[in-house]
Amino acid sequence: MKYLACLAFFLYAWHLTVGCRTNGENCDANITCCAGHHCKITNPPGGSCERGSLGQPATIRPDSSPAGGGHGHGSPSSMNDESISKSEFDQAFTSNGFEAPPPAHYDAFVSPSVKRLHRITLKREFAMFLANVIHETAGLEYLEEINGATRCAAGDYRGVWDPNPATFHMDKCYCGRGPLQLSHPQNYQDASLAIFKDAATLIDNPERVLTDKQTGWDTAAWYWGEQVGIESGVKEGQFGTSIKAINGKLECPVSGEPAKNPNEAAKRKEYYKKIYEVWGISGQVDLSGC
Repeated sequence: MKYLACLAFFLYAWHLTVGCRTNGENCDANITCCAGHHCKITNPPGGSCERGSLGQPATIRPDSSPAGGGHGHGSPSSMNDESISKSEFDQAFTSNGFEAPPPAHYDAFVSPSVKRLHRITLKREFAMFLANVIHETAGLEYLEEINGATRCAAGDYRGVWDPNPATFHMDKCYCGRGPLQLSHPQNYQDASLAIFKDAATLIDNPERVLTDKQTGWDTAAWYWGEQVGIESGVKEGQFGTSIKAINGKLECPVSGEPAKNPNEAAKRKEYYKKIYEVWGISGQVDLSGC
């Protein structure tokens, strides 16, 4: 018994020395939880360790306080947080009246390929991303455009553009699919090149975006990283800018012309505000840009 007591004390002292904490102990950005535990934030930026791994860094910070003036989003370094827990992922959907997605969706969402493609580093932008996903798919219920086949038969969704115009199959349908409803041969080709290093994978089999969850989330991440997140204002927290990047004048006023479907933009904003609140992101919500 004396040997076991000594061993237990040694192990306890060791994990304190290396900055590792066990169940019920404090943790923060510099003090991580031991293997098999995760840091639950209870008093930002710190919290306590709980049993169970979230497959992410110990600290999960909400965005920082306003930096003063305007909408105030704080400095990027103070808000940097590349991980979203399974609980937070589910909350994004359930807080907006949808069911929590099957676990396979979260597994794909946190995969290395999705992280590489979306290039999101702030929790606020993750909230933007998921708010748009929820709107595009009715909470991941519709991962293929409802009338996509009809539109393809009518000759829609054949868009290609420079600098590398896509070559595609006339008998294939490149309608909206996946969490962000990837559409048009050009986007299928460019996403395929980024994900698989060849154009043929998705040009020859566009249905894969629907049938394979990982591919679906990869295409959503690619679209966000290449066509949404790069827009001026998105990284600064302007949610409306993300709407304009996705649906342009359909939902946002452009060049003085009113939007065709402003109510759809309003729905996206409501989803975003719910996620912003339930995740405890500090600072005022910025809906500008649309």
